[in-house]
Amino acid sequence: MDLRDAAQELYAVMPRDFTASRSALVRQAKEGGDKELAKAISGLPKPAAGAWAVNMLAVHKPEVIDGVVRFGVSLRTAQEDSDAEAFRELGQQRQGQLASAVKAAKDLASELGAPLSAAAATDLEQTLRAAMADAGAGAAVGTGRLVRGLSGSGFESVDLTDAVAAAGPEDTNDAEDPTKQLVKPSGKEPSQGKEPTPPKESATRKKVPQEEATSLAERRAAKQRAALEEARNEFEVADKEARGAEEAASQAWAAIETLDARRTELKAEIEDAKKRLASLEAELIGLTRDTDAAESDKKLAVRTATQLRRTADQAQRRVDRLG
Repeated sequence: MDLRDAAQELYAVMPRDFTASRSALVRQAKEGGDKELAKAISGLPKPAAGAWAVNMLAVHKPEVIDGVVRFGVSLRTAQEDSDAEAFRELGQQRQGQLASAVKAAKDLASELGAPLSAAAATDLEQTLRAAMADAGAGAAVGTGRLVRGLSGSGFESVDLTDAVAAAGPEDTNDAEDPTKQLVKPSGKEPSQGKEPTPPKESATRKKVPQEEATSLAERRAAKQRAALEEARNEFEVADKEARGAEEAASQAWAAIETLDARRTELKAEIEDAKKRLASLEAELIGLTRDTDAAESDKKLAVRTATQLRRTADQAQRRVDRLG
């Protein structure tokens, strides 16, 4: 066992089992006589909830992660090729792809017995968004050893510092990204070698048409770049609005969860109050019954006392007459 093997095993466990599993791996390394490995394992941090959900996708549903990464490759390729139409179309599909992946992760977390909170779901979505935007982030989410969430929604580089446990160069580098083979080629054929130089007079004869073709190609390229820039601007505005709406939705979910928790507490308190009230009502009935019985005993005692007093008074009067 090396550090990566240990991390791969550790980051596939449930959050509640993380600490115990890490301790077990540390003991295993020590028993094997590898103190350095034991120390390294003990330093592996517990993943954030959103990162744990990404790891579970990588372990149990790798096709979801693969779909996110492939979509990101296509999106970035459209930008690199200045394909405004493809970029705009993919940009419109982007939120649907994210929503589908987030739902898969939330369903999986619930199935595993660790439902995600609203904050964790937001962190999860930001991480998958970053995986679409940046090749390194795309490689990181597929490791199954993500420690923290990632952030990045445009096409800037995502900060991957300490994001992957026991990380190696291949965990955040897509230099050999196999998904790129799925992107449709631009249609340009690779060069097969330098073309022979045509005769001078032929070159002179073709000079003007070539210049015209170059000028036309430049105009087309400029037009395509302008279209791409327009599409990129539209995307950034739409993305900003979508993120604002998603944040509002996340806050609404959090408010609902808070209210729902309070409602549950109030229901429990009401049930306790009902039980207490029933107990008090039973006690009151018993006290009423005892009071009625005591009242009857009191009346009898008063009547008896009155009779006995009357008898005593009569006896006293007899004594007085005889004396």
